Amino acid sequence: MSEEMTNDKFIQSYGKDQIIFKQNSSGNEMYIVSSGRVKLFSESETGRRMVLATLKPGEHFGEMSLVDSSPRSATAIATRENTRLIVLDKPKFLYLVSQQPEFAFAMMETLCQRIRDSNAQLSETKRKGKR
Repeated sequence: MSEEMTNDKFIQSYGKDQIIFKQNSSGNEMYIVSSGRVKLFSESETGRRMVLATLKPGEHFGEMSLVDSSPRSATAIATRENTRLIVLDKPKFLYLVSQQPEFAFAMMETLCQRIRDSNAQLSETKRKGKR
């Protein structure tokens, strides 16, 4: 990541249990965990929570809303005090992708793995439901 992209003006800090964004909210930025941890979870209409991931430094989230302008598919919450996130809006994201194509490729790898993990969870849920 270039030096100007890690400048403090692109970093937001969150306290333990502070919500970063809520499921179904609009979003036009993505985040990279600089320090701390972030938990992503989805919540059903009945209020049941399903943890999707716990992210550590170097991992990213929130990119789906940035790319397709759809509402957030999960809630993100800081799980440690002084969790620091690098915030990228669309212009910063496009600049970073144009200057460092390997960033885009790494992001695609992560997205593919998340889809594979979701598919495996769905298959397991279906398999358990047929018993």
